Amino acid sequence: MSDWDDRSSTSPGLKLTVAAVLAIGLGALAFSWYTYQHQKSLVAAEHDARVAQVATLEQQLTALRGKDTTTAARVQAKRVLKSVFTVLAGRELGTGFVGWQDSSSTYLITARHVVATNLGGYVTLQRASGGTWQGEIMAEDAKNDLAVIRLDGRPAGAAPLWQNPRVAPPAPGDSLLLVGSPYGLSGTVTKGIVSRVTSKLIQTDAAANPGNSGGPAVDQQGHVIGVLGSGLSFAVPIARMCQQLRHC
Repeated sequence: MSDWDDRSSTSPGLKLTVAAVLAIGLGALAFSWYTYQHQKSLVAAEHDARVAQVATLEQQLTALRGKDTTTAARVQAKRVLKSVFTVLAGRELGTGFVGWQDSSSTYLITARHVVATNLGGYVTLQRASGGTWQGEIMAEDAKNDLAVIRLDGRPAGAAPLWQNPRVAPPAPGDSLLLVGSPYGLSGTVTKGIVSRVTSKLIQTDAAANPGNSGGPAVDQQGHVIGVLGSGLSFAVPIARMCQQLRHC
């Protein structure tokens, strides 16, 4: 055999060594790939768990907010109901609510069209909790469909609902309550949201029917924001009482 043949041949031991190195390298690469994929799976699982946890917390918070809103609405409705009266004016039927009081009288706010047939005269006032009073129509504002009724005395528990009407007006999406006497059913409360607000009208999707006119629209904080008008989905902003009927 020539010297060249001796140099070009490879011993069996060297071949085994190279094969072993390659096997170890491939094994290390496979292990590294497995480790990477495993860690990647763990990270993804941890991320999914955190997303699910956040979603659960958000659902719990939403549920709690809903409970808080419902509870607040019930508290406000219970308070307001004591100050809301059914107004009977001849054949007309509507609602009025206590705006303010003085030492001997109570003054109710209502819609003018409810008492239009009795202007300058008297109407009958009834409350869901019981009691009947005669009320005198003291003032009216035809432009804004508003009127004021005075009754002698101060009915028990009928606290004035009048508050500073210069507070910020409601915004679309805000919750509100309508309290009134639809079809003569005193003490009826319906809930809805504000749909649209202008300087003259507040539109709502809360259910209203004949007999609700003159009743208060109340926000979540218990503020009277409007007086339900002849268009049953619309309330006159309470601030418009300041144009003719009350010094604000």
